Amino acid sequence: MKSGLDRRERLQLVLLTVRSDIADLALRLVGPQVRCETAAAVSETPELIVDICTGTGSVLVEYAHRFPSSRIVAVDRDPRVLALVGRRLSESGCFNLETVACEADSLPFVDGAVDLANISFGLHENERDSRGSILSECFRVLEPGGRLVVTDYREAGGIVGPALMRLYLALFEPRWVPEIFSGGLEREIEAAGFELETVRLDLPLTRLVVALKR
Repeated sequence: MKSGLDRRERLQLVLLTVRSDIADLALRLVGPQVRCETAAAVSETPELIVDICTGTGSVLVEYAHRFPSSRIVAVDRDPRVLALVGRRLSESGCFNLETVACEADSLPFVDGAVDLANISFGLHENERDSRGSILSECFRVLEPGGRLVVTDYREAGGIVGPALMRLYLALFEPRWVPEIFSGGLEREIEAAGFELETVRLDLPLTRLVVALKR
């Protein structure tokens, strides 16, 4: 049986990254360690990991290597994207992946079924009300004691950093992205019922939040 990505599929993945997951390309250039740090944010082995708004699925390789015994489910609205992600993980030697094509605010899990929910650079693609619905859905499907891991943009520092960040966001991202700056993302996570555990601002371009469902 054929495994891995052929040349056409690799091109499709590149085009997907440029078109709808530009953050993944930016992180490959300036923050390749972010995906590894994301998967390392939780120490206990979860039984079920659900990656929401999967996109190119870059973080899933790290989760699969860190937690080889865990069941991992990738969720995205586009089944074509999920097919490419599945092949990408197979090429990396990760075969414990399931895929589900659905909306992020209507997850096909019963209440309290999930140990770890992950959203990597996916929340900012949604407007405020949609972000709230997605976070509330994460809270519903997580078991008590389960964790939510969210990575997304943070404010840039330095003298020229803020200007470059504004230009980058204006060119490539939705206009509402600054709503998650200055603690906005953390407040939205708390509003969904979560308790913040850690917030990291030391990674390139990235705010990494780990939150607990009590």
